[in-house]
Amino acid sequence: MLELDWATLIFQVINFLILIALLYRFLFRPGLQAVEHRRRQVQEMIERAQKEHEEAEALRQELEARLAQVEEETEILLSKVRATASEEAQAILEAARQEAEEILAEARAEAQRERDHALGQYAEEIVNTVLYVSGRLLGPVTPPEVHDALVARLNEHVYQMGQHSEQIQMFRQTLGDRNLTAQVSTARPLTMEQQGQLARTLTALADQHVDLEITDDPTLIAGLRVRLGDTIIDTSLAGQLEQLKERVLSTLEERLTRVRS
Repeated sequence: MLELDWATLIFQVINFLILIALLYRFLFRPGLQAVEHRRRQVQEMIERAQKEHEEAEALRQELEARLAQVEEETEILLSKVRATASEEAQAILEAARQEAEEILAEARAEAQRERDHALGQYAEEIVNTVLYVSGRLLGPVTPPEVHDALVARLNEHVYQMGQHSEQIQMFRQTLGDRNLTAQVSTARPLTMEQQGQLARTLTALADQHVDLEITDDPTLIAGLRVRLGDTIIDTSLAGQLEQLKERVLSTLEERLTRVRS
């Protein structure tokens, strides 16, 4: 027959009850309190959101009512203005329009004068900058064929000079009988054939032997600049850009002169 150890059983029951009491006190009750606290917070947030929604709805309705009232008052005011508009008001509006047109025309004229003044003041600087940038851009991309063509053009130009007897006679008189050396600036090195052709062409022009003193000058971009006595012959791209600058400045000056007059 099974015998019960009542002392042990009672002791275990007491321990179990103590365990339940401890769990309730330190675990379940704080947890229940936290849940209750959170529930109250959520309830308060819901109630506050509901209240704010109701207030926002009331404000919206109030604003819509005010807007409708303003629109009604505006329409009434406009109707009164249109109803009371007179010829005097139209005359005032016409005078104001004419005055505005005159002011605008004067402002445009003043702006044109200011622009022309600024253009005249900075035209040379602007043109120099544009041509400088153009020269820097052209240098690396100009093929050798362009340089060779400009060298050939200089020889042709010298040949054409020799076709004018009076001009060539005066040129040779200025040279005299001294030993001649042509100062040749070239954007690229000249071949021996180009040097020989140039020397022969200048010798024929001067009617006496001409030596060449050749200097490389990459700033010319392409082509040659030759100085023989007091005569300068320039077929370089840099020289053409300089001529372009002079034409642009001259055109601007003529335009500004017409505007000022």
